[in-house]
Amino acid sequence: MTATDYKTTNKDVLQGFKTIPHALTMAPKSAVMPLSQAEFQNQVVTIYAGRDCHSHFTLPKDLLCYYSRTFARHFNGTSTEAMSGFLTLPAVDPALFRVLVDYIEHGLAAFPYSFAGIMGREGDGAAAAAYGVISDCARTLERFLRVCAAYDVHEAGLAIYEPLTMCICLAQSYGIDIKRVLTDRFIDTILETLPDLPGGNPVLVLLAQVRIADTVINNQLASM
Repeated sequence: MTATDYKTTNKDVLQGFKTIPHALTMAPKSAVMPLSQAEFQNQVVTIYAGRDCHSHFTLPKDLLCYYSRTFARHFNGTSTEAMSGFLTLPAVDPALFRVLVDYIEHGLAAFPYSFAGIMGREGDGAAAAAYGVISDCARTLERFLRVCAAYDVHEAGLAIYEPLTMCICLAQSYGIDIKRVLTDRFIDTILETLPDLPGGNPVLVLLAQVRIADTVINNQLASM
C-alpha cells in the first residue's frame, strides 16, 4: 500500500467515525521548513487581532507570505496593508491566532489548552465536569481549525493533536462516549481543513486508528 493509499484509507475510515477509545503516541510533523535566518531579516509586518485590536503580532513579511497565500495578497501589491505593513483582524480570537503565528515562526506549535483540575478527579460530578471540559476543548479546536483554513495555513492545524489526544484520554477515564462531543461536524471540519502530508497526517492517523480499535472492541463485546 502506498502512502497515498494509506492516507485515503484513513479519510475513508473517518467518514464513518463514531467513537474514539484509544490514543496513539505519534507526534505531529511540520509540513514545510521555516525560512533561513537571512530571510527572517527582511521587511516585517504587524497584524492586530481581536475585537479591541490590542494584541499584535510582528513577523517577517517573507516568512508570513511564504506560509499563507491569503496574507501574501494582503501584504503584496499596492493595497493599504501592503503599503503600511499593518493589518487588523478584529473578528479573530488573539489566543487562537497566537498558535497560528507560533507555527509560522517555528514550523510547529503547541495548543495551550489547560486540563488542570480534571485529570484524576473523582467523586460526584467528576464525569460531568470532564464532559464539560472535553466539549469546550472540542469547540475551541474546531474554531482554531477554521482560523487556519481562513488564513490558508492549514498545516498549523496539527497543533490540535495533543489536546485532542487529551480529550480522548479523558473520555476513556470517565467512561464518556466521545461521539457526544467529537461529533460528525467536528470530524467533517478536520477532513475539510487539515491537509494530507508526506507520510500521513498524524491527526487523521490518530482518529482512523482509534476508529478501527473501537470497531474491534464493539465486535468483541457483541460476541460475549
